[in-house]
Amino acid sequence: MGIYRHLSVEQLQAKRDKLMQALEARLTLPTTASGGGRSVQFNQDTTQIERQIQAIHEELDSRTGKRRGPIYLV
Repeated sequence: MGIYRHLSVEQLQAKRDKLMQALEARLTLPTTASGGGRSVQFNQDTTQIERQIQAIHEELDSRTGKRRGPIYLV
């Protein structure tokens, strides 16, 4: 039983989309800002977001079945 077991497929897909946007923003937006003699550095660690995305993918795969490669007939 996964952590996202209580969500519907549509909710899982919406959550995955939001997390992908957050991951992209974290990787592409500036990590430091300064002004008025002050500066701040933002956390760019993406491991938590990646873990959540992986958990959602696992839950979706368990519901719909994993995609398999092609079947070759010999």
